[in-house]
Amino acid sequence: MGGRFPATDDGEATSTRQRGKTWATRHVHHRQILGQHVHAIIVGMTSPALSGRNGSAPGMSALALADGTVVACRTIGPADATTTVVLHHGWTQDHTTWDDVAPLLARSLRVVRYDARGHGRSDAGRTAATLDQLADDLADVIRATAPTGRLVIAGHSLGGPVVLAFAARHPDLLERIDGLALVATSGAGIGRDILGLPSAITRPVMRVAPYVLGPATHLPLRRMTRFPAVLAPALRTGLFGPGAATAERRRRTAAQVARSHPPTVAALANALVDHDMSAELRTLGTTRVAILGGTHDVLTPVAHSHALAAALPHASLTIYKGAGHMLPYERTTEIAAEIAALAGRDAGSAAV
Repeated sequence: MGGRFPATDDGEATSTRQRGKTWATRHVHHRQILGQHVHAIIVGMTSPALSGRNGSAPGMSALALADGTVVACRTIGPADATTTVVLHHGWTQDHTTWDDVAPLLARSLRVVRYDARGHGRSDAGRTAATLDQLADDLADVIRATAPTGRLVIAGHSLGGPVVLAFAARHPDLLERIDGLALVATSGAGIGRDILGLPSAITRPVMRVAPYVLGPATHLPLRRMTRFPAVLAPALRTGLFGPGAATAERRRRTAAQVARSHPPTVAALANALVDHDMSAELRTLGTTRVAILGGTHDVLTPVAHSHALAAALPHASLTIYKGAGHMLPYERTTEIAAEIAALAGRDAGSAAV
């Protein structure tokens, strides 16, 4: 592929229409799942009962970014560690995505997690969020929390493009990086082929998100008792591999979605559909990269992981059989070991 990622075929919509009723029948279940997922996100993010914005939490600290936006940050691990691992979460998620992985890494590494602007307990900022803005935010967080020493950075889902944009925009910090972990993510067009559906369907869904999620903040409030019943089926089908969507994992994921800021994630939805990191990938040079994906990931299908590997021939590629999108939950020990290896640690010393 030579660093190029699959783009949407303009003729796809036409061929889809030609398949007519046969195609519609075959994919009606997938359409229902996609609709469930979008509706669930809307309901979740309009329930203030779960919102922790501007709230405090044990172990969290407030960090002001260059533009004054305040983000919530958590640091654990040995203060004298020579390497700091920075973990970036995905779209509509927050730093708690890494709650299981971080303690394993913190046995020998300093670990920094934070809620990206408009997510979790962080402020949304005064302007619409972009991937470049999130990349600059990542640089601000690193300069504030790890001004010296070696770095390993891991990005899950949305975090992947953010990490790649960061590496291209901040070459001074790239020099300090020992490795990057790209977890259940993509170098181009996240959301173009959700559930195996053609972009003729998924692209419009992602594009209308700003016009749906924004006004959704004014919808009547949903009672807390209704929230899990609506969101749980979408989470089970859309985010996890078979048998991995335990009640606790669904609860934790739903809570993160509910803490998201609708206008922020709506703006990022379009950015994720349109992004193409081919140029940014070329800036990595010989930086060590671990690409990690799951065979049952319907948000960033495994083809995205293979495309990344084709663009980065020096990278390692690991595909977890039966795993879905939430690899930090589903393959905790394995993900921790891969990140630790990038830091030059024996996997057994950071994750057992």
